[in-house]
Amino acid sequence: MKKAALFAALLALSFGAQAGAQLGDMHVKAGVKCEVCHGPDMKNPEYPTIETCTKCHNTKDLVAKTKDVKPTNPHTSPHYADQLDCTNCHMMHEESQNFCAQCHNFNFKVP
Repeated sequence: MKKAALFAALLALSFGAQAGAQLGDMHVKAGVKCEVCHGPDMKNPEYPTIETCTKCHNTKDLVAKTKDVKPTNPHTSPHYADQLDCTNCHMMHEESQNFCAQCHNFNFKVP
């Protein structure tokens, strides 16, 4: 029984890593080290916040870049303006998700 549970956990982890590897891989290919987003102690990594992401990704530039996305710009909203934590949608090590889909049907493709 323990072997089956361990196998299932390892299988789930391997699929999760494959599904979300694209964004993490993009950062690695760009030369971004894990410590940039997760802090210096990799035995106790920090979870990135919007402040972490905006050190490299300018919020105003993202809003401008996605201004023509229909039906609405995913980087600004009446709920959060442009301050929604990036990790609500963009998962570096898992498949990204459309946070807005919890309540809305915008059908955004989230990289």
